Amino acid sequence: MTSLDKAGTGKRSLLLIAYGNTSRRDDGVAYYVVQRLCARLGLPPERLEAEDGALDERLNVLRLHQLAPELAETLAQYDAVIFIDAHVEGQGWAPVEWRPIEPTYAPSLVSHHLKPAAVLALCETLYGAHPQGYALSILGHDFDFGEDLSPATLALADEAVERLVRFLEAELWP
Repeated sequence: MTSLDKAGTGKRSLLLIAYGNTSRRDDGVAYYVVQRLCARLGLPPERLEAEDGALDERLNVLRLHQLAPELAETLAQYDAVIFIDAHVEGQGWAPVEWRPIEPTYAPSLVSHHLKPAAVLALCETLYGAHPQGYALSILGHDFDFGEDLSPATLALADEAVERLVRFLEAELWP
């Protein structure tokens, strides 16, 4: 049984969740990353517009403005999930941060801001499901109003795409 085949079925499934605000420049970097990933994998861009977000039979993508509790039900259907978003300086993270996420409840200053670890914890508590969780976060430099990425974040986004490709090659399509 491979690491993304927890049921021993031979079929592994992965959900990419790209979230952020595309009207706040670098906060929308996750959307760019999944678009570039499609191009890198030779998938037509209209696959991202599909209602179910299926890039192929094992790889799906959701594009969201923010994470919400009801997302836990969706996560329960997958072996693994990668949360892709932007981060700001001062968190002690690398410019392109890749890390595993464990299900954990943590307090938030605002009720509408849910962290990936909390969504995984809800998935585990409500549905008894344990998808592997990962965060891929790209350093944002400009969060002003606008739709273009800053040049610095754009360069980092391409590095993030390569990180995703390496993961997919190792775990989903070995």
